[in-house]
Amino acid sequence: MTLNSILRAVIAPLTELTILFPILLFWALVTFGIARLPLGLLVLILSLPPLFRYQSFVVEAYAGGKAPGAFDAEFFSWIGTGWTLFPLVLAVLFGIVGVYATDALGVTGTWLVIVLAAAIYPASLGVLAITHSSLQAMNPVAIFRVYQQVGAQFLVAPTYFLVLAGLALQARELPIGVFVFGGLFVLFSLAALVGLLIAPSRLIHNVYIPDALEKTVDEVSADLEESRVAVLSHAYGFVSRGNREGGFRHIFAEIEKDPDPGAAWAWYFERMLGWEEQQHALFFAQHYIHDMLAYGEFTPVLKVIMRCRLVDPQFKPLPEDLPAAIEAAENSGNIELATVLKQG
Repeated sequence: MTLNSILRAVIAPLTELTILFPILLFWALVTFGIARLPLGLLVLILSLPPLFRYQSFVVEAYAGGKAPGAFDAEFFSWIGTGWTLFPLVLAVLFGIVGVYATDALGVTGTWLVIVLAAAIYPASLGVLAITHSSLQAMNPVAIFRVYQQVGAQFLVAPTYFLVLAGLALQARELPIGVFVFGGLFVLFSLAALVGLLIAPSRLIHNVYIPDALEKTVDEVSADLEESRVAVLSHAYGFVSRGNREGGFRHIFAEIEKDPDPGAAWAWYFERMLGWEEQQHALFFAQHYIHDMLAYGEFTPVLKVIMRCRLVDPQFKPLPEDLPAAIEAAENSGNIELATVLKQG
């Protein structure tokens, strides 16, 4: 790690256009929001999540040894990548603690919180970029391991944080636009620096990541049921508009991906029988029977055929499946069914 590379990371918000352009955008939004309070409060609320989300993105990029990609509209989405919003939670938490500490202890309280934030915030950003886990970013053990694994050079980050915090306290009388731009520069400069410092240590192999909790049988079953309901609802949209073939194609494709295809065929058939137009279930049953015959499931085939004939006495399997269905009926001793199926 050279002084040159550290300086490049520190000034990256001014030299990397992929960072500078988002800073200018956020500068306009935040300045407008502050100037238009209380009406601008909504602008601030909508601006802060993508701001801190992009900060996490910058840390991760530099930790991977590359410049961050372009900022786009996805950063304004409230769905997905929730871990990237954790820096916002930390900033709000330290801000609240700072207010109470200042009220209680004055300048001493302010600096106590700043020192605490300097020790925690940069390392927490590093853990977050490596693990993508908000829980790990709060884990004191994981935070300590950043200092332990990176070594003394990581002290550059909290030191830089302290220097910037001191300058910020002295710059409170600056015009609001200048103060906001300075704050944004600090956020992204620190992000680039943290990413650069942890990159050589390959901490991804050393910071503990908790194993995901396995789902219970009931949870897996509920998820599968929810997925099948969604598939059937989508297919019903096709069928109800006269496109039964399209609806069935959608279901067949999902059955192929289902963890239990046999149970899936039975599930969809049973649900279709509950439709107002049961004729659709009978057409589906022909494909269901074809699949079961291919796997030699002869007894279930006969049960489905008899179930369908209760709905429509004229029901028969597909023509190419008739010989196998008749043979299955005869082998099971159901001569009556075999005779009916033989009739033209």
